[in-house]
Amino acid sequence: RQIVRQCPSAPVSAWRILGTVLGAMGVLTLSAVQGQVVDTVEIKTALVSVYDKTGLKELGEFLAEHKVHVLSTGGTAAKLREYGCTVQDVADYTGSPEILDGRVKTLHPKVHGALLAARGNEKHEAEMKEHGIRPIDLVVVNLYPFREAVSKGGDFANCIENIDIGGPCMIRASAKNNAHVTIVSDPGQYKKLMEQVRGNKGSTTLAFRRNLAAAAFALTSAYDAAVSQWMATQVEEPPTTKTV
Repeated sequence: RQIVRQCPSAPVSAWRILGTVLGAMGVLTLSAVQGQVVDTVEIKTALVSVYDKTGLKELGEFLAEHKVHVLSTGGTAAKLREYGCTVQDVADYTGSPEILDGRVKTLHPKVHGALLAARGNEKHEAEMKEHGIRPIDLVVVNLYPFREAVSKGGDFANCIENIDIGGPCMIRASAKNNAHVTIVSDPGQYKKLMEQVRGNKGSTTLAFRRNLAAAAFALTSAYDAAVSQWMATQVEEPPTTKTV
């Protein structure tokens, strides 16, 4: 970890050498989960849960036009119904109600199993069938406005409440499984999503999904960095590990 902190801009070859050294030291990494990797994935089911509802009307009408089954929560679900979408509440899908003043909505195996399952993997598909997990092809999520809460001078409790938990979890899960899932993490990406789906007969391409996955990881990294940097100013003993 010390090496990583000191060499944030090291060339790729240096990282490969570091990986070899760590491997020789007995640091084990996970083996890849086997699954089918295809170029195009048809958008049949989407999970949409957004704080910032910019562009939601156009997106909702687009999803309705393409007869996409939508899983959603709270105010987002209500808006999407207004725009003509077929919407199933996440609580209805999971069988678990939204609890703790909305702190727990989507943190459920039927959501994250749908996002992380490797399609074409017989074991994963058998487990999905056993647990009633519906594959999710598209995730549209944006995050609570943590930076805005801080910049407005919110007190500690208010800033803490604006730290998104479920959103980053869904974004990271979807981005990890970009072989099968399209992750849209910013309203500015809606136009490209709609162009992509229209241009590929209702599907997205692997290259497009990977581009969005890279943007998603950049978003969650920056979001966590903002939380970490703020939190360090709120404690008597700030952490020695710094965000790079």
